Amino acid sequence: MPILTNKICIPELGLEIDLDMNATVIHKGSSFENYNARAFYINVIKENLKDYYADELNSRKVINACITLYHLADWYIPNDKNNRMEFQKKIPFNGVLESIANGTKHCNKEKKYQTGRKEGSYTYIKLIVDDGTNTYNLIDILKEIENFWDAEFKVSKYV
Repeated sequence: MPILTNKICIPELGLEIDLDMNATVIHKGSSFENYNARAFYINVIKENLKDYYADELNSRKVINACITLYHLADWYIPNDKNNRMEFQKKIPFNGVLESIANGTKHCNKEKKYQTGRKEGSYTYIKLIVDDGTNTYNLIDILKEIENFWDAEFKVSKYV
């Protein structure tokens, strides 16, 4: 029968070592293996976008892609709301992302950008965004935002 111990003592040397075999911390304070904005972008957001592009009418996949993509700025410029807000002005269609992410999170039906499906007898069904004046295909918006972040992080679009 094995004998388990949680402490090694060597009194002659004045050593006492506590062994806690169950405590391993990797990147303390991170969200799983995502320890910075670039890792979060590659490991979570790029995968969410790939899932959505492969199944572009799936509202769960597009919501996950939009929410995580919108909050990437929080990872990129943490703890500095003013600088983050200035930076977000550079992100194409950031207002659309904000509307979808916060509108979904807070169940806000009165958001500036409305989302829906475009259907018609001669039209392939697409998810769209409507700002009251213009209508955009959501997949095109997300690809443009993804291109922005790929350039910012110097990430190949094939990652």
